[in-house]
Parts: sequence; C-alpha cells; structure tokens
Amino acid sequence: MPLLNRASVVQNCYVVNDLREACKRYNEVYGVGPFFVFDHIPLVKNWYRGSEAPLDISAAFVQSGDLNIEFIQQHNDGPSCYRDMFKPGEEGFHHTAIFCEDYDAEKKAFEAAGFPIANEFQTSETTFLCYTDTRKALGHMIELYQDHPGVRGMYAMIREAAETWDGKDIFKNLG
Repeated sequence: MPLLNRASVVQNCYVVNDLREACKRYNEVYGVGPFFVFDHIPLVKNWYRGSEAPLDISAAFVQSGDLNIEFIQQHNDGPSCYRDMFKPGEEGFHHTAIFCEDYDAEKKAFEAAGFPIANEFQTSETTFLCYTDTRKALGHMIELYQDHPGVRGMYAMIREAAETWDGKDIFKNLG
C-alpha cells in the first residue's frame, strides 16, 4: 500500500535566490499571476532535524490551474531543509505539498518508512507544517500541511485572485 494513498499534490515549490526576480521569470514563461509575497515570514517556532534553529525566509505564491506554485528565498545562513538541497547561490525544485487529515499520524508514518522530518514550523498557535526528507525516493521533499482553515483560506484566496487577474499588477503583499 502506498504511503500517501493517492494524496493530491496541491503545490510545487522552488528555492530561489531573488524572490521577485523568480516571480517575474515565471510570469514571463507561464503568464500566471498575481504573486502573493510574504516577506520575512514570522515563525512561532522552527525545528531543523529536531532542534530549534533560527530561520529567515520569504515566500511568494501563485496559482497555475489546479496547482499552487511557491517560491522560497532563505535570507540567513543557518541550516534548513532548503540548505539541505541548495547552497547559497543555488536554486531549483524543492518540494511538493499535500494536506493531511491527520498531521501527526502522517508525520509518524513518514518517519517509520525511513523519511525523517527535515524541518517543522509552527506558524501560529494552532498551525504546523513540516518537510519530510523523501529525496532518496523522489529527489525532492514532501511538505505536509496540517489541514487548517487558515491555510485552506489562503489557497482559496490565491486561486480566486488568479482566476480574476487582469494581468496588470504582478505582486500583492501578504505581510
């Protein structure tokens, strides 16, 4: 039986050196927009391979059909799941993301299958996400989202904005 049993991939993510330039390049090729930018995301907590570690990242999100696309730029030099794959100055495809009905059970299932948790974030008092290091099987990581109304709401807002986008302002700020 598959580990994820037909999970729907909701996002592809790329690590980039310059968030806004990456968005512009993607827009020039795919014509999608607008990109919702969240500069220096405030994390309640960040655990890298089980230990708390400082992390300063910014992200941009855009919808392309049924798939959300994310770009992440890491600003600090500390260890992270992003630096596990890309040194400063490098960029490329990093992970796919899925929503989990039972976040804790999914995390444990990945760990039991030999895929350790590379990073786990707490983004609010009640919202968690993590990256499972599935590189040995897939060549990339899988992000597990706790199925939270706030995250679902963000995805819905980005999808709706893409469907009604007039092609003019490429960037919108999330924070």
